[in-house]
Amino acid sequence: MIRTACAGGGITFGMEDTFKPYVESGQLVPLLQDYCPPFAGFFLYYPSRRNIAPKLRAPVDRVKRWR
Repeated sequence: MIRTACAGGGITFGMEDTFKPYVESGQLVPLLQDYCPPFAGFFLYYPSRRNIAPKLRAPVDRVKRWR
């Protein structure tokens, strides 16, 4: 994504800290600084539900309740 943007492949979006070195070096230029996209939600990847450890089940269940 960053390589494509640096090569002139279009606009990209990401965390400010990720792009900061590229902006400081002049490879990228910030655009749409006042734009704040809607929250996309959480994506959780974890093993099968059958044998999920309690230490993992607790945060997964908590995130599910936030929906």
